Amino acid sequence: MDCPRCRTTLTAEPLNENELSFEIDKCHNCGGIWFDSGELAKIDKIIEPTMLEIRKIPNKTEQLKPLYCPSCSNHPRLKKAEHPRDKKVIVDYCPTCKGIWLDKGELEAIQKENWGITIGKIFKWLIGHE
Repeated sequence: MDCPRCRTTLTAEPLNENELSFEIDKCHNCGGIWFDSGELAKIDKIIEPTMLEIRKIPNKTEQLKPLYCPSCSNHPRLKKAEHPRDKKVIVDYCPTCKGIWLDKGELEAIQKENWGITIGKIFKWLIGHE
């Protein structure tokens, strides 16, 4: 399977996060990651509070370039969507196989959250206004 961004062959690598373990397909040239259907959902809710959130993601122009599914044999064009937790992250997903492409830095961006936001969510949860 080739990278939808730079056409380099993707390498299957184990991903181990919070007692979860599965394989992802990673591009060692551009740093993007392909998640097969359902894989990203397993780790999407993991949040790492941080004092200073610095995103290292591609600019919007780069994120909006058309990409094609590396998994499907007919390589349909990937659809674009803003990530619900971080609107600056544009995820690419295949409407056919439900796989998801994240560019370098996007996984970290959706998992990191400023401490102030985290504390606010905890407070809302404690008073029952989630």
